[in-house]
Amino acid sequence: MVFYITPIIEGRLRKLKVERVFHENYIEHFEVTARNKKLTLQTNRLLFLSKGLKHRRGQWKIIAGTLNNFSALQKIIAAIEEKIESE
Repeated sequence: MVFYITPIIEGRLRKLKVERVFHENYIEHFEVTARNKKLTLQTNRLLFLSKGLKHRRGQWKIIAGTLNNFSALQKIIAAIEEKIESE
């Protein structure tokens, strides 16, 4: 599954490519690509969905790559969750 998100990071609108690269019963990995950098995020969102807790947010963590700006990470995660819920 490949899609694009456009969060506002540091006052600029960024277009990021997001691809779900790993999908198991309880976890999924998303690879976020922006020009020459890649960031891999893991979430346990599917665990809560399988237990019927559809309003509980999953926990996100960085698996590969680095991101120095915590607020940028929060905006990327929010944009990914919004895009997933709309589909």
